[in-house]
Amino acid sequence: MADMQNLVERLERAVGRLEAVSHTSDMHRGYADSPSKGAAPYVQAFDSLLAGPVAEYLKISKEIGGDVQKHAEMVHTGLKLERALLVTASQCQQPAENKLSDLLAPISEQIKEVITFREKNRGSKLFNHLSAVSESIQALGWVAMAPKPGPYVKEMNDAAMFYTNRVLKEYKDVDKKHVDWVKAYLSIWTELQAYIKEFHTTGLAWSKTGPVAKELSGLPSGPSAGSCPPPPPPCPPPPPVSTISCSYESASRSSLFAQINQ
Repeated sequence: MADMQNLVERLERAVGRLEAVSHTSDMHRGYADSPSKGAAPYVQAFDSLLAGPVAEYLKISKEIGGDVQKHAEMVHTGLKLERALLVTASQCQQPAENKLSDLLAPISEQIKEVITFREKNRGSKLFNHLSAVSESIQALGWVAMAPKPGPYVKEMNDAAMFYTNRVLKEYKDVDKKHVDWVKAYLSIWTELQAYIKEFHTTGLAWSKTGPVAKELSGLPSGPSAGSCPPPPPPCPPPPPVSTISCSYESASRSSLFAQINQ
């Protein structure tokens, strides 16, 4: 009987560990699991960033709630759009420069949405949080920066720190959750800098083969004529956001901000 009781206890502990692992996997699903299999190495690396600091930032933002959570969801959308662009770039060649504005439109529109949310909520008790994000979200525009996208992201990260320091000063002795939020958010940009240095040192790396697509296409309905072909059969599609088809030649800062300032 004693042996049987010990066996039951060991099984219960094993089940508990499996449940914990399952919970963590659910949080990261879509980034660190099967969607990356068969994808280009730099897409897989970006998925690791999404499953790491981005997931932590989203989790803590949800715990804080309110405007911070809403803002984080907007940031998440921007990052998913960026992932779609990376998937496209890994499969397609650079298109002509006159297609650049179409390429950047989804990302630049999301950047504007994040900035506008801060402006519309100046009375928020969490305004410093919103400002930290708003002042740095243009880091997503690194895909249009050549030949030094990494330093550009660092510049945006430094801009965020003016406000994250205010958050730390206000909450360091009051609520550690906000301190953790600062660490998680800033780590997104610091890890993105390392990612860019490894895979896109002088600008977004496009495929040397494949078709040159000329228009955007919606992921649910599949690519339209002229857009990039879908991933090979073993590679599932990226998260369900509008995929960005190939259209890029000489990435330029002016094209991105022309979209943002419209």
